[in-house]
Amino acid sequence: MDIREITLQELNPEQFIARQVADIAAAVGGGRAINALSGGVDSSVVTLLGHRALGDRLMTCFIENGLMRKGEPQRVAAVF
Repeated sequence: MDIREITLQELNPEQFIARQVADIAAAVGGGRAINALSGGVDSSVVTLLGHRALGDRLMTCFIENGLMRKGEPQRVAAVF
């Protein structure tokens, strides 16, 4: 996986998403993957990209740790 800064002028969201989805699909191949979802921005983006790449072959785990705001665990579970 290539990590580099993307300038605002270079940013093409559709192309970026397509590349990440392709990279995830290539890394997993025909197998399954598991990811953890906290409900924050980072893990939410990873979950959405993983779902686009793998569909039902992605197993997402969300654990209510007791430290979230009132109603937040239910909101995260409903969205995902």
